[in-house]
Amino acid sequence: MALHYYYIDDDPKSQNKVEGFENAELTIVAMQHKDSWEEQMDFLKEKEKDYNGLILDLKLDDLPNENDKRANFRGTSLAQEIRTRQKEGDLKSFPIVLFSANDKTQQALEKSGKDLFDILIDKSKLDDITFPSLSLQLIDLSKGYNTLSDFSLVVKDVLKTDASFIDSRFICEFDETKKSPVHIQSRFLITEFMTKQGLLIDEDVLAARLGIDKSKSDDWGKLLENLSSTKYTGVFCNGWPRWWMHLVDQWWKETIKANTFLRSTPAKDKVDRIKQITQLPHLVKAERIDKAISDEFWTVCKGYNRPLDPVDGLLIQGQDNLYSWQEPEYVSIDAALWRKNIDNWVSVADVERERYEELKVMYSRKKQ
Repeated sequence: MALHYYYIDDDPKSQNKVEGFENAELTIVAMQHKDSWEEQMDFLKEKEKDYNGLILDLKLDDLPNENDKRANFRGTSLAQEIRTRQKEGDLKSFPIVLFSANDKTQQALEKSGKDLFDILIDKSKLDDITFPSLSLQLIDLSKGYNTLSDFSLVVKDVLKTDASFIDSRFICEFDETKKSPVHIQSRFLITEFMTKQGLLIDEDVLAARLGIDKSKSDDWGKLLENLSSTKYTGVFCNGWPRWWMHLVDQWWKETIKANTFLRSTPAKDKVDRIKQITQLPHLVKAERIDKAISDEFWTVCKGYNRPLDPVDGLLIQGQDNLYSWQEPEYVSIDAALWRKNIDNWVSVADVERERYEELKVMYSRKKQ
């Protein structure tokens, strides 16, 4: 049975904006806002059994609805009221997604406002590639809410793994979060567990740590099949494909039978060994980014989205309060100097500022 989302906007043609998300498992019904705040909340309560999630535009007052009424509320205020009623038990728990242009979102939302939403989707960055992956996230959010609504579940049930290897500080935070409403649990797992490298890693970091350029490797898909035992299978696993790092290390030692540490092995040695053991010849070694020295790749440059050894990178600003299980993000020296894809990293950390300025001077002299 397909899952159903409502999309509330002020644009009468808003159905066109969300058709790309729809598939056999997901339908989205777009509608303009109701005449008043009270009518909007009454509608959501009345139709409670008809939808599994809600998508909201940030600004709802640009255009009048079919009754020539402009909204006297915004997407954030509507989301706040919904979350309050969910906490009080007056409304069922369901995911809320903010669907808006990125510049408006950044200007209008503080952290507390963003925390009302499970995910934020930037309208300006949608295309045929992003629609399918975001559809999976919308589907997984709804299914995940059903899982998290069972407050009797413990960490091993939610993450579907043996919890003995997991950082005890993560388990403490998770146990504390399980006492909270479902949307707080969801937000914690997505922002602090799924989308931060550490206990789990994403596909780009997985490829980097194996020394592989996945975009040039025809056997990358087959290698992922070989790594299936390391795949994360817990809540939100389809919308956010991830791999357990400790199991990847185990795979390196036991399946690849390597006698070196994955972290300190050069990319060429990693790839040669993997190709030999798996009999997958079409795996291509990742190359260093310009100005990088090491090919013991362990992360991904936020400017180029290419493998990087942290020793060749600069810490990105805004990571002073990472949890113990989270690893920091870096931008390569070259991407920082050329300010490549600056929206993905904004600026280098304050502790890197002096080094960054010295690098700018050094490389400007080399050009002269």
